[in-house]
Amino acid sequence: MSDKALRVSYGEYTYESVPEWAPLPKGWEWNHVVGVAVDNEDRIFAYNRSEHPIIVLDKSGKILDSWGEGQFTRAHHIEIGPDGSIWTTDVGDHTVRKWTIDGKQLMILGTPNEPSVEQSGEPFNQPTDIAFGLDGSIYISDGYGNSRVHHYSPQGKLIRSWGERGTGPGQFMLPHGVAVDPTGLVYVCDRENNRIQIFTPEGQYVSHWKGVHRPNQIVLGNDGAAFVSELGHRQGTKVTPNLVSPNSGVKILTKTGQWLGGWGQSTREHGDIMAAHALGIDSEGSLYVGETLEGARMQKFIRV
Repeated sequence: MSDKALRVSYGEYTYESVPEWAPLPKGWEWNHVVGVAVDNEDRIFAYNRSEHPIIVLDKSGKILDSWGEGQFTRAHHIEIGPDGSIWTTDVGDHTVRKWTIDGKQLMILGTPNEPSVEQSGEPFNQPTDIAFGLDGSIYISDGYGNSRVHHYSPQGKLIRSWGERGTGPGQFMLPHGVAVDPTGLVYVCDRENNRIQIFTPEGQYVSHWKGVHRPNQIVLGNDGAAFVSELGHRQGTKVTPNLVSPNSGVKILTKTGQWLGGWGQSTREHGDIMAAHALGIDSEGSLYVGETLEGARMQKFIRV
């Protein structure tokens, strides 16, 4: 396995990998790095399924803090709230939680270990991701056991929900990631339908993007580009002859869904991507990619 820096992507969006970024202390390990978030001080929060579920790092890869030991059942996505708080989804105990940056719990949505009836549409059954509206309200994709997006007030009161299982507009086959753009539009990674759906803040269907392959998360950059982590054929899907692009990786799209760049061949080589799950972007435009595998990696890519 090569440990040399590698240039990846194409066109306007080109990146260089950082060899041996974020080495862990002896006895620690990355295990399913399913969540990555970067706050406004460029602290990177890596949410994973090891004995150290939240590891906080600086841009150089130095560990600043770790917390959450014994708090999570099965980590999923992590996001930064408008006030700098940390938000997590747990698909094991069916909750969404708000934390201080050093791990003090501030709010919990859902009742631990009491999921709603599967596909009932009621929150929650394995919620997957969180995003925040322009007014500070909360959008939650829900998820593995539902086909729903829930919209909450900043105080945690349910405002509305939308979606059902299916392949039509406004329907979902695993809503896995959610993001909100500067105009308030809501983007949902409809993973098993291989598309990203776009809605008004009130949940009305607007349009959708195809050309993505099992999208796990969408992150919107400051320049308006959309960065998507694609699971591809990894984790539960067999390669078939009619699968156009089976590989896992990162895809970069315009605000209208047009391709700008991307890479990924689903290998464990340094700089390549295997089972991409989570993405984060720092103030310099560097990307942090988390993989969902046993012994998974956390990789950094600097924009060239």
